[in-house]
Amino acid sequence: MTSRDSTRLLRSFVSMLKSRFVTHKPFFLAHAITYGCNSMCKTCSFWQTSHMMRDDLSTEGVYRLLEEAYDSGMRAYYLFGGEPMIRRDIEDVVKHAKNLGYMTVMNTNGSLVESKRDSLWKDLDFTFVSLDYFNEYHDFIRGRRGAFREVIKGIERIRAIGNTRVTLVTTISRLNLDAIEPMAKLARDLGVGISYNAVEVANQLYDSFGLTFQQSYDEGSKSSLVEDYGLSREQLQAFYHTILRLKKEGYPLMETEYVLRHYAEVKPFTCHFPKIFVYVSPNNKIYSCTCDHTYDLNSGSFREYFSSPVYKEHVKRAEGCNLCVRTCVRMYSYAYTLKPLNLVDLRKDIGLLINQR
Repeated sequence: MTSRDSTRLLRSFVSMLKSRFVTHKPFFLAHAITYGCNSMCKTCSFWQTSHMMRDDLSTEGVYRLLEEAYDSGMRAYYLFGGEPMIRRDIEDVVKHAKNLGYMTVMNTNGSLVESKRDSLWKDLDFTFVSLDYFNEYHDFIRGRRGAFREVIKGIERIRAIGNTRVTLVTTISRLNLDAIEPMAKLARDLGVGISYNAVEVANQLYDSFGLTFQQSYDEGSKSSLVEDYGLSREQLQAFYHTILRLKKEGYPLMETEYVLRHYAEVKPFTCHFPKIFVYVSPNNKIYSCTCDHTYDLNSGSFREYFSSPVYKEHVKRAEGCNLCVRTCVRMYSYAYTLKPLNLVDLRKDIGLLINQR
């Protein structure tokens, strides 16, 4: 890591403290740069909306978004999709973000690593690579022949370049319940971290928004994806207990033990995610995690949004929400409230990630 990289990461940390104690506004721009995708995953429907790519921002439009977000105080840029690497300008976008001073993070299915210049992996600070199984059965889940081989080969290349820190992201569903522990072993063997998601019983399509954490477990949602592949309440609880055990056994899970223990014990929490992250769609609209409002940045600004009743109401509703089964949401929320045990765990995990060899 260069001194310039260290400076950018330090600025991101300072912006987090400023957000927490001064502005109370997000410091992390989460950008769905496209909904287009080259996979056809069983547990995702984004690939069915690839026709919407015609509304994606141009390269210049993304540059303006990055500049306006930076001017409003954001210092971390997380881009995802769909599949971000299907955009031909992805190297230029990440380079622009890095030159502005952002900490740069990308989530990818890993299929197009070989087609991108080395500069992309030098400009990314952190890369999350989706991998749902420890062998070619991953191809079936992802609806793409050769996907497993592409991911493994891609990770080897990224690691050889040596700048970006790599974490596997494994989405657990009924299709791969047997993969939880083998995936942790694979991550350890590859020398990377791993983070787990569950197909969301609680809030897929947000049909049950407003229920308690316990109610959301019981009632689930009406999404066909969840009906087909989602975990039952019992399976979800077993999932959390399993990854908590793996964490205690020393596998490179990115979730903190503190957070996993609270999920396993079904403890409620206060969500502060909207104070940390702001989500922007491919067509330049801010959207909430509950998908119940949007704000058009084509006719407004981040500063105006953060002062608007819409944003304030979103923050208020999130604070009363206990639905989320995404471990990252709880982990960031705990960090925001400076819970000591979570911060100690988080510091250790970040240290392991940054010191990857």
